[in-house]
Amino acid sequence: MRTGICTTTLAIVCSLLAASACQRDDDSRAIAETAMSAGTAAEDRTAYVATEEEWQARFDTIRMSFDRDTAATAAALRSAAASARREASDASDSAKAALTRSADELDSLAASLSRSARRSRRSLDSAFARLEQAEGLNRLAHATDAWAKEQHARAGENLTAAGDYLERSAKIAGVTLDAAATKAAADARALDDRLSESAQVTADEFRKTADELNAELHKLGDRIARKP
Repeated sequence: MRTGICTTTLAIVCSLLAASACQRDDDSRAIAETAMSAGTAAEDRTAYVATEEEWQARFDTIRMSFDRDTAATAAALRSAAASARREASDASDSAKAALTRSADELDSLAASLSRSARRSRRSLDSAFARLEQAEGLNRLAHATDAWAKEQHARAGENLTAAGDYLERSAKIAGVTLDAAATKAAADARALDDRLSESAQVTADEFRKTADELNAELHKLGDRIARKP
């Protein structure tokens, strides 16, 4: 009888130990899966960047309502400012400062319209020209970041976008770009074409193109800067 009790007790103990081991394995798997999920989420997270089409649509809408609906224009300007601030939160230092200044300017313009203060279309165009220049700096920073991560197609797309913003900013501001600026934008597009076709592009080539575009964006920024 005692032998049967011992045998039963031993079986229960073994069963409990096995269950405990299984639970530990399940816990370990859960921890590992959670960590892996968190890592994947961090890798997948990308900074918010409004598209060129989105900004163009905003600008067109605001210009159309500027003389007809002050309240709608002010609301649209605040929305544009919020988008610029959202981008600034993930931007590089240079782009962050420019985007934040633009957001402040759009908010200020919206506030003056809400007070029924008279503002010219020129003030609106100037604000958007500076925003486009800030967007160019931001997309250039994204291009450099993508290149560092060997995401070459994305790097090329952002280079082209930066060149587009350079040209559009100048056009809105009524500024004529010189040959160096025109070449910088053209070189960015040419490099994008090569990267999209998986052509060989050296680090020196990419750096030279990015540096020239960066210099032209800053030169334009100085020319169209808001007067104190």
